[in-house]
Amino acid sequence: MTKIIPIKELKIKEVEARELPKDIEEGVHVYWNELTAKYPGMFNGALYSVINMENDDGIVTITCEPSDYAHYKYSEIKDIGEYACRSMYAGCILVSSDKKLFVSLNGIGSEFVGKIQGIGGVMDPSDRIIAGKLSPLVTAFRELEEEVGKEIRDSVTDIGKSYLVTNDNKYGFPFVFYSSLDSETIQHDFDSFKKETGSNEVDRLISFGKDDMAELEKYESRQDIGIVDLLKIIMNEL
Repeated sequence: MTKIIPIKELKIKEVEARELPKDIEEGVHVYWNELTAKYPGMFNGALYSVINMENDDGIVTITCEPSDYAHYKYSEIKDIGEYACRSMYAGCILVSSDKKLFVSLNGIGSEFVGKIQGIGGVMDPSDRIIAGKLSPLVTAFRELEEEVGKEIRDSVTDIGKSYLVTNDNKYGFPFVFYSSLDSETIQHDFDSFKKETGSNEVDRLISFGKDDMAELEKYESRQDIGIVDLLKIIMNEL
């Protein structure tokens, strides 16, 4: 079951990585070799795994440890209990000046090709504010620039609400970003970025307005966790 929690305050506590039992460590290694043999472009990057989450009326406390993508992928196929990797990611729903809500449709460069999700990705160890604290907001801005381009990233004039979206296996922190650009310009700027970079992680941007509820429902079976319900929540607040 997916939970969507409006965040009043987010506290992230980092702890040292636990050593995996030898049998789990070996299982991760074997499975990752199988995956990379099938998908040579896969990259075993660093990420964070949630050990514990507490919610006190919107004051959310996350305890996490360093992990990697191989560990996360193995956790998808194997029940390893307390040693499971529950990844953290962050991103945004981009709102144009004419009140369209933009999300991304994953392209062939993504393992989730054909699904819609917020514009974003996993939290990286370098995604920190000046005080050195891990920050999903830094992740969201970095991913926005990497996935749709600097022009669109620089158009963000305001940051709205943030949320926790989780199915207890993944923990996402989407923000509402308000752009000074209208929907037509956002589409144009993304098309230019895609042409210049050749990026294939995002196939295209998709936008929804208040009159597009029927179209949004078509993505119920083609969504990353909770994105359709989250879009409905945000629409009702515009």
